[in-house]
Amino acid sequence: MTLSIVIPMKSPERSKSRLAKVLSRSQRKKLTLTLFEKNLGFLRQRYPQHNVLVVTESKRIEDISRSFGADVLLEEQKLAGLNAAVTLAAEYNAQRGIETQLVIPGDIETLDYQEIEYLLSHREARPSVVVCPSYDGGTNAIMTTPPNVMPFSFGPNSCQVHLLSAFEAGLHTQRLFLENLSFDVDCPDDLNRAEIWFEKISA
Repeated sequence: MTLSIVIPMKSPERSKSRLAKVLSRSQRKKLTLTLFEKNLGFLRQRYPQHNVLVVTESKRIEDISRSFGADVLLEEQKLAGLNAAVTLAAEYNAQRGIETQLVIPGDIETLDYQEIEYLLSHREARPSVVVCPSYDGGTNAIMTTPPNVMPFSFGPNSCQVHLLSAFEAGLHTQRLFLENLSFDVDCPDDLNRAEIWFEKISA
């Protein structure tokens, strides 16, 4: 089955607004780029057999993505939001015959190979959805077959929203809790846990 790993990325200049009280704009930008490059490098190195597609409005992110050998889908409508970006990728992947899409945010603290392998082992040929929650009830990964099989509803408590939407659509639905994948870096409490990143961007 063909698979596309999608990383939606907003402009670094607009990222991490929830950290504005504890990090300067330049620190937030550096944090965004550090996490993105680390995770993109991991996916390109570990999964060269799969397509990696970055959806962004940012020329900087586009250039970095291409330097890693990833495909880029440019958003024409800026500030459209995460759901619009993922939907754009899903339609694009469906049109080019991709059978399964896996969305992973670029700000995951640590991508773990065994966790990703376990997640990928749950792919099915039938219409299906696999959702991996974030520690606070959001969605930190969602795998859809076909890519555009359901609408996306990222936001507060989106894990439950995605599961309910998939169930109501009659799709085979799975929820996988993966510890490392449940942690992103998005608010001050996350920085307290991810001290290594705070040290890097504060240097």
